[in-house]
Amino acid sequence: MPLVIGGALLAGLAMPANAQSNSLNTNGSPNFGTRSVTPGFTPDPMNVNVTSGGSIDASNAGLPGGCNGFVTSQPDFRINLTGNDDFLRVYATGGGDTTLIINRSNGSWICNDDSYGGTNPSIDLRNEGAGQIDVWLGSYRSGEQVRSVIHVTELEGNHP
Repeated sequence: MPLVIGGALLAGLAMPANAQSNSLNTNGSPNFGTRSVTPGFTPDPMNVNVTSGGSIDASNAGLPGGCNGFVTSQPDFRINLTGNDDFLRVYATGGGDTTLIINRSNGSWICNDDSYGGTNPSIDLRNEGAGQIDVWLGSYRSGEQVRSVIHVTELEGNHP
């Protein structure tokens, strides 16, 4: 569960930049594509249709504590951020219980399960540097696939 203070989400737990997951492949071809994002992008939010799930249990994948859900080895979606961004939020909406795992542009990992009082995950990336951001949408339960939308926004009022 993420910590929510005064309505603000403190998303996930981070792993140091030089740490690597044993099972998730940041060089893998994304299941649902790649998009280049320039700070100040429109329309905002950017929406990507995905399906969650996979056979890898994130809680056993060498990620920070608190990372969970079932994912594929390759990312579901990749963001190529073309410049530094003060605030970027990645969140998912759909008809089931999902989780988010992100490998940031600096190589650190951050995860979230539930946010904003529901079962949709959300991760805030502050002061994100230009580079590759890989996103996995996990299913909380093994064997479940949830049709979902990953949203990328710079507007703090947008959330699940």
